[in-house]
Amino acid sequence: MPLRRIRVFPDPILRKKCRVVKRVDDKVKELASDMVETMDAAGGVGLAANQVGALKRVVTLHLPGDEDAIVLINPEIRDTEGEREVLEGCLSFPGYEGMVKRSITVKARWLDENGSNMKVTTEDLFAQALEHEVDHLNGILYVDHLLAHEKLAAAGTHIEEGEPHMHDVEVEVHADHSDDDAEPEESDIEVVHTTIKFSDLYSESSVDQMQYDLRQAGYLIDSPKPTDHTHDHVESDDPHLDGGVILDSDHTH
Repeated sequence: MPLRRIRVFPDPILRKKCRVVKRVDDKVKELASDMVETMDAAGGVGLAANQVGALKRVVTLHLPGDEDAIVLINPEIRDTEGEREVLEGCLSFPGYEGMVKRSITVKARWLDENGSNMKVTTEDLFAQALEHEVDHLNGILYVDHLLAHEKLAAAGTHIEEGEPHMHDVEVEVHADHSDDDAEPEESDIEVVHTTIKFSDLYSESSVDQMQYDLRQAGYLIDSPKPTDHTHDHVESDDPHLDGGVILDSDHTH
């Protein structure tokens, strides 16, 4: 289960629409397994297949507090309700975050890695992550949703006062073939931070190019902070590697 290189803006594959998975075979399962390992190593909440160079409709999610990640194959947003402003980041924009509009409630369905039909109606972080990652599969980036006159800022620099906060949410996911509708019990999950090499996840040249193109495109509030590549390792919860969905300071993962 090797780590896969995470593609960053403006890599053209991020703008390509992923293809429907027709059969959940060993290759799809291997891709999903690699994505989970890559996502967790980067400290991300979500990852889409084109972010690691595969044009398949596969998403992985690992919500804070959940012991295991989940795999979503051919995920579809079936319906949405409401609108809210949230702070968001992305593993393909390491080190940055911005305010975007997302739905309050999301209804979605997908196949799991065993080919079972799954569906959910959810709010808060799960809803936000679903919209973010399904957008990826359609070649849409979260910077496309930036609020009017908003720009990206270095991760962790947004003023917390007056900004919306994300909250943990209990989620029921039902397999179509199961009648079990019991809510999962809450449990205390020990958070273990691992150490990884930055170069295992990102190309130094691609990150430098990303910073240049973000600045040229007018997405940045100011010039990005220089990336110190003299360090051999970074912590997985470092804001330069945080992504998928950026959480408020009360959350750790």
